[in-house]
Amino acid sequence: MGESLPLSRMLRRGHWRSAAAALALAAVIVGAVAVQLLRSEVGRSLQGVARSAAFSAQAAVIFEDAQAAAELLQLLATQERLAHAEIELADGRMLTRVQREGSAFGLWVDRVAARLFELQASAPVMLNERARAELRLRGDGQALLGLLGGYALGLAAAMAATAALVVVATRRLEDRITAPLRALAQFTRGVRESRAFSERAPGTGIAEIDALGEDFNALLAEVQTHEAELLARERRLRTRNELLRQQAEVDALTGLPNRSTFAARLQQAVDQAAERGSALGLMFVDADRFKAINDTYGHTVGDQVLVELGQRLQRALRDSDLVARLGGDEFAILLEPLAEAADADVVARKIEAQMRRPLQLEGLPAIDLCVSIGLALYPRDGRDAPTLLDHADRLMYASKRTQRGALVD
Repeated sequence: MGESLPLSRMLRRGHWRSAAAALALAAVIVGAVAVQLLRSEVGRSLQGVARSAAFSAQAAVIFEDAQAAAELLQLLATQERLAHAEIELADGRMLTRVQREGSAFGLWVDRVAARLFELQASAPVMLNERARAELRLRGDGQALLGLLGGYALGLAAAMAATAALVVVATRRLEDRITAPLRALAQFTRGVRESRAFSERAPGTGIAEIDALGEDFNALLAEVQTHEAELLARERRLRTRNELLRQQAEVDALTGLPNRSTFAARLQQAVDQAAERGSALGLMFVDADRFKAINDTYGHTVGDQVLVELGQRLQRALRDSDLVARLGGDEFAILLEPLAEAADADVVARKIEAQMRRPLQLEGLPAIDLCVSIGLALYPRDGRDAPTLLDHADRLMYASKRTQRGALVD
């Protein structure tokens, strides 16, 4: 990876490149348009002068008065800034010719400019609708090139002024952007070195930099809030993550959380209850006569019964409660939060109500559903997850032995 460039240098380079490209493009376009317009205008003007002069030269051509023709062309060359003017008779004889005096270089410039800008024009001298001679003119190329030189100097001055404005604007923009960034970098470095997480980055008036500062302030607030909790939560998080890695979270048949997911959730609930000083309930639910259903109707029907049991248990619970399938025909329910033990009795009655309606499957007689439930309460029956699970399991089997479908707590 190459050496990192300062933001100010990158901004300066970008501005200079953009300005140079824009100025060059503008100069080319404006110059091309100006030259084209000038060329067209000069050509039309020179052609008009030629037609007017041809009309004025009719008398001199008729009488072949070379002196009068020369005086006419001399006056025309002076007034219209012409470099060359001549009248050639129809039979090829030169009646008169006028040419501006000058150096060889000046004459060469006139000829070059005449070819580039179409500074040549001609018009016939007519008499009785018959051409008696031809008048030919060539404009002043030196004057035209001088005009273009002045335009080029003006354009160069404008480009220089624009470059100066770019320098000023670039420096102001650099200061406006880089100064807040340097201040923010210095602030973050100070927070990191001193671990002063209570400090907050000040505003700069630039939306993007302020957004960056606000995100850093939010991060500082989170770090400040969670720093005290990290050590206490580290052990619980390690245990919970280990449980989550052991198995997938959902039972493939019923779509309910599976045993490992329920164990992790129960452990989390016990930890939170210990911190808050609250209570929770744990129910073990076992389907009665499920082996008989499997033996009588087959495992496919047995699976449908388990799915229906899971759905009815879910309908009987509150939104905050959790039901999971532990395996086989065993289910577990986490009641959280639990204000008092009577709330668990309410849930048990709802479960019993859900089970009163027989399950009707296509082509089979109605199947009566019945479950046995064992309930353990935290912290009354245990202060850790294994103790609660063991207690609820023993009470569930006690329910099976005493009276099927009853709640034992």
